[in-house]
Amino acid sequence: MNDILNTILKDTFSHTLLNHRVKLLKSNLLKTFFGGASPTLTPSDLNWLKSFPESFYRNFNKDNVYQIFSDLEQNYAKLPILTIYLAFEPDEATVANIGAFTRKTFGLPFMLDIKLDPRLIAGAALSWKGVYRDFSLRTRIEEKKEEISQSFKKFLRQ
Repeated sequence: MNDILNTILKDTFSHTLLNHRVKLLKSNLLKTFFGGASPTLTPSDLNWLKSFPESFYRNFNKDNVYQIFSDLEQNYAKLPILTIYLAFEPDEATVANIGAFTRKTFGLPFMLDIKLDPRLIAGAALSWKGVYRDFSLRTRIEEKKEEISQSFKKFLRQ
């Protein structure tokens, strides 16, 4: 089970994308084993499904597919979530870069939940296991507000 989840997580970083990809994989396998309508696939989804080696698909058969996905959904629901607040809405490539960097840095499986916070200035804020830390320029400006204000006053007096 962990091998299947780890294979999916290799290039899946956000909670939203994980949900989408698990549903996509499940519907594709159900169609393969039981027939029915083909799910509509975007080129990105199709490439992702084709990225798995043949040995990955050998883990599934018509007798175990429902149980595997039930177990998968229970396991990935337990993954910790790192919430990242950004001042912009990142594209898929940016999320992948952030995800690869954070997993390499922290070395453990977790999901990203990226949220938009337009109040941030140049940087990010993170929330991990209930602890919120703002690493943006907004926080640094707030910390130095008095000093900045005094500098402007000196500048204006000249």
